[in-house]
Amino acid sequence: MNGARRLWRVFPWDPAARDGEPFSATFVPGGQGRGRFDLPGRASGVLYAAEGPEHAVAEMIQRFRNQPAPLEMDDLVVAGHALALVEVQVSAGLGGRIANLCAPDLLARHGIAPDATAARERLTSQRVAEALLAEGYAGLRWWSAFFGEWHTTVLFRERAAAGDLAYGTPVPLDLGHAALREAARWLDVTVRQEHR
Repeated sequence: MNGARRLWRVFPWDPAARDGEPFSATFVPGGQGRGRFDLPGRASGVLYAAEGPEHAVAEMIQRFRNQPAPLEMDDLVVAGHALALVEVQVSAGLGGRIANLCAPDLLARHGIAPDATAARERLTSQRVAEALLAEGYAGLRWWSAFFGEWHTTVLFRERAAAGDLAYGTPVPLDLGHAALREAARWLDVTVRQEHR
């Protein structure tokens, strides 16, 4: 894939946190290793981001699927901080070095079995990420576990130079937020009606 792109992420936000600190838009937790395309043992880690705001929100509210109680404002708090949505602009240089795992020709060229990207055993999919990192890629793109219409981009943080990522102003989520409403609709999550 080529060119600059817009991505989105949802995170617990502390407006007083400085860039790179916990609960800031730019913070990537350490100790990664359970995620599908994590790079265990690498201090810089990976940044998971969605190609649309509703997908980013869906990743955070998916645990409320099939629940009888509606989603409430208290559910939009993690680790004592309200969830916020932020746009991440990716430079053309970085964006041009992202491996598109949705493209059969790329999978074939690199000898990646399609089922390896969706394997239940995380070490299998993490090996794909390690191999792509070793081949010089700055990240990868693949389809969401939710729906084929949604895609996720994983950025290898050690490949991002200063200026490759620009973060917008975080927007706190509430029950009326359009992206939350759309994500809930796609996931069939009931949202409590706001009191007016």
